[in-house]
Amino acid sequence: MNANTSTVTIYGASDDLVEFEGAISEEFNTYGPWTGLLVDPKHGDSLIVRAEYCKAGSDSEWTLSVENTDRPCEWPIRFGKRPDREEDPAIHITVPDGTTITEVSS
Repeated sequence: MNANTSTVTIYGASDDLVEFEGAISEEFNTYGPWTGLLVDPKHGDSLIVRAEYCKAGSDSEWTLSVENTDRPCEWPIRFGKRPDREEDPAIHITVPDGTTITEVSS
């Protein structure tokens, strides 16, 4: 990755929001499994992001994951804690500047 990158933090909030902050500032309402697509518009690299509140079989309130696409990338991904609520999980991804998120399903 070059110097033109920033970190986006992804987490679930309450029981019905998936939030993105940092490099991308966005939130999506969700009332079940949610899927989004992160895309670097300059090079086409992408990742799938999934979030679900109270997923069956999970002890966690929010379950978060990332998946590869047919345009895999080498973006650094770190699983950690939500910045303002440490009991909640978050995903921190270093993305190229200009990366966008699009809701694929909710």
